[in-house]
Amino acid sequence: TFQGGSFKNRRVTADVNQPLSRAVAARVNGLYEASDSFRDFVNRKRYGINPTLTYSPSSATQLTLGYEHFYDSRTADRGIPSFAGRPADLPIETYFGNPNDAYASVRVNLLSGTIQHQRGRLNIRNRTLFGDYDRAYQNYVPGAVNAAKTLVALTAYNNATKRRNLFNQTDVTLYATTGRLKHTILTGAEFGRQLTDNFRNTGFFNNSTTTIQVSFDALVISTPITFRQSATDAHNHLKTNLAATYVQDQIEISRQVQIVAGLRFDYFDLNFHNNRNGENLRRVDRLVSPRFGIVYKPISSLSLYATHSVSYLPSSGDQFSSLTTVTQQVKPERFRNYEFGSKWDLRQNLALTAAFYRQDRANTRATDPNDPTRILQTGRQRTDGFEVELSGAITRAWTMTGGYAHQNARITSATAAAPTGAVVPLAPRDMFTLWNKYQVTSRFGLGFGIAHRSDVFAAIDNKVVLPGFTKLDAAAYVRLTEKWKLQAHFDNLLNRRYYLNADGNNNISPGAPRSAKVTVVAVF
Repeated sequence: TFQGGSFKNRRVTADVNQPLSRAVAARVNGLYEASDSFRDFVNRKRYGINPTLTYSPSSATQLTLGYEHFYDSRTADRGIPSFAGRPADLPIETYFGNPNDAYASVRVNLLSGTIQHQRGRLNIRNRTLFGDYDRAYQNYVPGAVNAAKTLVALTAYNNATKRRNLFNQTDVTLYATTGRLKHTILTGAEFGRQLTDNFRNTGFFNNSTTTIQVSFDALVISTPITFRQSATDAHNHLKTNLAATYVQDQIEISRQVQIVAGLRFDYFDLNFHNNRNGENLRRVDRLVSPRFGIVYKPISSLSLYATHSVSYLPSSGDQFSSLTTVTQQVKPERFRNYEFGSKWDLRQNLALTAAFYRQDRANTRATDPNDPTRILQTGRQRTDGFEVELSGAITRAWTMTGGYAHQNARITSATAAAPTGAVVPLAPRDMFTLWNKYQVTSRFGLGFGIAHRSDVFAAIDNKVVLPGFTKLDAAAYVRLTEKWKLQAHFDNLLNRRYYLNADGNNNISPGAPRSAKVTVVAVF
């Protein structure tokens, strides 16, 4: 595929498959991209290659070895600040800081090996993954705008993370019967070790102050800056050991009723060493996560289901990247999920699905609305919602995918960061998406879509609102020959201003204006 488009978008990908013998096959995926952005001074460059080799000595056994190298480098961009409870009234391309001194990069090397063997009704699969990650970023962070809307606070910092992972997972699947009951039993175990080094520096403007005020009308700066460690900057080493075992049984009681029941046990052992002061902290979590579900098919085209599950996030966060004397004492974040839904096959290749759900979260965390580098404990949350989706072929020429979702996500336990009843940030009450594709002729097709999202709050304090938006997209598809295809995608046709997300109240990311991408696909 060859792609080009607005804002100097340039991208090429390739996927090559080749049998080498009756038992051996090779595959190589590759990617290269060098593109700008609608944001001033922002660009990105990335490339990757992923060769794999598969060996099948028999129809029952398969061994796959793979390697992936990926590199991504781009301008670090923290968006725009807010003013008077809304995103600041600035052109959406406005950049804050010094783009020549702001970067984000990651270099990834992955090795993987998978072996799978089928013996009668028993399937055994083992996968080992080794990952080496080197990530660094340096950015300028816009802060509060003054009351006169003439000055903006600006800070800066950089951070480097090096990480190595080693994971091994074994799954055993057994198909069995007991009397009239049919079982699909899944059991397995997972083991892992992760080593992480973090190092952070704070930016000192003119080598003296960590915050400066920049003009609201002249936001790109060249002020000299020195990056060095402050009293609280991270310089640590973390060692995480984890293990898990799990079992699940999918029981077919009859053609109309199926039950799924499972249990998972996780062990997390996090060891934290502060290189600055020699402090050592440790936290061990032993977590039990049950799961239960039932599926009922009153008729062949309709399925009704209900599920309940519990899952956890350790107190060190989803990256297992930090531990303090506070989080060392904090219980893991717990997610308790309830869902009831249905799937109705209206006809062949056209399905209607619907679901009602509730999620209760305890010991939750959120980004500090005034400092996106800090995490706040926010007590408990509850999210109630429902969603409905229609997907498939309306006619032989017309296919559609669309859905509507409604949710109410609120804080249910007051903390210093948020009172009871506060709305969870970045959780829209209403979302609607619809995409249509119509095949005008055998070689030419058109697409049209609409996406709507209601207002959301930028942070847990509910002081800044990201306005809701509706945008229209379109596409055209042309098959030039049996081997060549041409696709064109047009985003935000009406050029609406909108804001996608935020990292706190003053790091708001605008959405892209009207743009287009053209892709040529060649198959040989």
